[in-house]
Amino acid sequence: MSTTVTNNFSMNRIIYLCKRYMAIKRNMIFIGLAAIATIIVFIKASLIYYGDGSSNMAPVIMSFAFVIFQYTGYAFTSTMFNELNSAGSSPQFYTLPATNFEKLTAAWLISYVCYTVVGLIALYVLNLLSGMSTGWFFSIDTFNKLWTYTIFQSIFLFGAVYFKANNFLSTIVAILGALISLGLIFLLITKLVPAGFEGWSFKIPTTLFMSSTSHIVSSIVFTLVVSALFIWFAYLRLKNRQIA
Repeated sequence: MSTTVTNNFSMNRIIYLCKRYMAIKRNMIFIGLAAIATIIVFIKASLIYYGDGSSNMAPVIMSFAFVIFQYTGYAFTSTMFNELNSAGSSPQFYTLPATNFEKLTAAWLISYVCYTVVGLIALYVLNLLSGMSTGWFFSIDTFNKLWTYTIFQSIFLFGAVYFKANNFLSTIVAILGALISLGLIFLLITKLVPAGFEGWSFKIPTTLFMSSTSHIVSSIVFTLVVSALFIWFAYLRLKNRQIA
């Protein structure tokens, strides 16, 4: 990479950074791919062994596979800025000839775009090997899970930059703390609402189970806005850590 850095966004620098992230996490990626292949072969062998009874197991297997896909993605995302947490590697990361926005963009492309594409391909292959119809995979339930994953992935990307140790566990604890706090706040608000508003409730549009087009659009907008907000927080935190 050139040692000259300008404030202009450079796709070439993004590509170089992506290659660098891939090289650093090469062993982790190879282990992950090997684990995916092993799991797929094991599940297929199990389905063949159980024969006719495998039709009842397939939906459970796919649901479990989606859970693994999600939490593995969260864990992988949490490692994207491990260099910042090491005194030996952080100076090298800070002096990379690229802007903070480019570093974050490259990390997002690897941890979300590339991982999601590879993960969904693996899930699709597993879906076919399980003997389930493609309609089940391309269902509204799959999009709901992907919507939820998109939001939480951005939160874990923020956690990867924000926390200086145990990023994955620290982010989980922070999410649980935030959810509990919000739950208590909404419970308090509900108790304070006059009796005449007994039907009052607050719902966040996080799923697409709505028949109304407006509700579907609101779910998409909500996901994009929340994800972009946490990615922006991650960018600000990255800038602050470099200045500090």
